[in-house]
Amino acid sequence: MTKARKSSTTVAMDYGLIHLAGGEKIHLYGTPGQERFDFMWDILVTGGIGLILLLDNTRSDPFQDMKFFLDAFDKFIGETGVAIGVTQMDISATPTIDDYHLQLKVLGITPPVFAVDARVKNDVSLLVQSLLFTLDPGLEEE
Repeated sequence: MTKARKSSTTVAMDYGLIHLAGGEKIHLYGTPGQERFDFMWDILVTGGIGLILLLDNTRSDPFQDMKFFLDAFDKFIGETGVAIGVTQMDISATPTIDDYHLQLKVLGITPPVFAVDARVKNDVSLLVQSLLFTLDPGLEEE
């Protein structure tokens, strides 16, 4: 139960906007990960170019969480792409990023995976850039 694990949780959509150098904009939509909010997931992926998945490394089984979300968004990810950010690694150093790569290899996918602090703009930027480079490897950094 989330309430027992932490004092607060996201109960609404988050929204962000990134302006790219060429004038393009990337709209970021975030939704709570609890399954009771899954009705929002289909709405949010409509027209989406990819998925950024944030995983909490302090959860009892973050690999189970990862598999759950990769399965839930399997069709969308197959049509677009995914980048994974692992949060709370400063609180729990295990599993490691290498462990995530091994688990993903077992699942047959090799998306970019990074340790991130979702409150830090550069960390979020790295995730978005990695997703964009996954979608179009010919992109050049500005």
